[in-house]
Amino acid sequence: MFLDDELLKIAKEADATTPEGLQKLNIDLCEKCEGYYKSKLGADMFNPKQIKVTLDKTFNLWDNFVKMAKKDSDKTLNILATLFEKHSFKHQFLQNEEMNKIYTKLGG
Repeated sequence: MFLDDELLKIAKEADATTPEGLQKLNIDLCEKCEGYYKSKLGADMFNPKQIKVTLDKTFNLWDNFVKMAKKDSDKTLNILATLFEKHSFKHQFLQNEEMNKIYTKLGG
């Protein structure tokens, strides 16, 4: 299963009917993305271009998850998709000042 499919499955199974549930869903989705890109990088990866490609792929898979959620027949999932489009993994990732500096240095 691809990351975007896994994110969609997590969102479908989540109880996002409360602020706490929505916050937990966001954390779960972001942790899944972090696990994905970290597993692709490895401890011995020092190639900035490869790191950027891996991060960009993760960001794109999040965007694809949002597109799939928007097309889903579940109206709640459609609403969540709009929210997660505005607060994408990339957006949240780059809110961290240190990660933003690193990503920018990679050519982002």
